[in-house]
Amino acid sequence: MKRLILYLFLILFSFQVSSQANDIKDFQIDGISIGDSLLDHYNEKEISKALDVYSDKKYTQKTLLANQSSSYEQLQFAYKSSDRKKIIVGLGGVIFFSNNISKCKKEMKKISAEVTNLFPNTNKKEWGKSKMSGGDYFPITFKFADGSAAMVACYEWNKESGVEDNLKVTLYSAEFSQHLNKNN
Repeated sequence: MKRLILYLFLILFSFQVSSQANDIKDFQIDGISIGDSLLDHYNEKEISKALDVYSDKKYTQKTLLANQSSSYEQLQFAYKSSDRKKIIVGLGGVIFFSNNISKCKKEMKKISAEVTNLFPNTNKKEWGKSKMSGGDYFPITFKFADGSAAMVACYEWNKESGVEDNLKVTLYSAEFSQHLNKNN
């Protein structure tokens, strides 16, 4: 069922975005874009109850369960910690592939091909297998001319982590991308 939803997402997405798009704001995940206010999609109570994933003095990242009509199982949002409007600077969708990294990689390749078609002027890089705390991941990144970025990646977690293998489609504003690169 998730595969069907993912294909529908990709088909619908391809109609929403010009084939010569050059701006990360043209990319949507469940109708949400970089630059939107998180408050236009969730209320303060939902946001405060969301799982904190990443937080420093400058940025906050939250994870929420996606609604049933979503192409994803979880959605992740980042915004400046001091921003009362909670303008989204990072946005991601997560799909779980319980102990099935090969299926995850197949879906990742399909999404990567679609992103390549939609954003032909980006700098695409396939990183191969990369190590992370708790396992490995397989990122494909897309850099836009303005410094913003997109990433499609499969995460293969070890059993000790207690996390299921998953696929993430992530978008970063130029400012947030620069912040993450500087702090990693």
